[in-house]
Amino acid sequence: MKKFLEKAFTISLVFGAMAVIFCLIAMSNHVFIIVALSAGFFGFVLGCLHIVAVQRYEVKQAPVALLLLSLLLNSIPLIYMMTVVMNARPA
Repeated sequence: MKKFLEKAFTISLVFGAMAVIFCLIAMSNHVFIIVALSAGFFGFVLGCLHIVAVQRYEVKQAPVALLLLSLLLNSIPLIYMMTVVMNARPA
């Protein structure tokens, strides 16, 4: 379990990159927005697991710049979805 918690941050960055890629694909095909939001959510969960692991199990903490990058990458699909909803016109 500790090995997984040590790798949780790296997996969080991978989910963040996947979220951005699926978000870019979702700009042309809106079906992929669910996949992008899911990847962003799982990235956030793994980021939170990393924070808990640092505090509880004394896992080495990632650099702050990478932590912020992970948060930004994982939040891009949510920001995109908010802009789509805010720009929607009633029928």
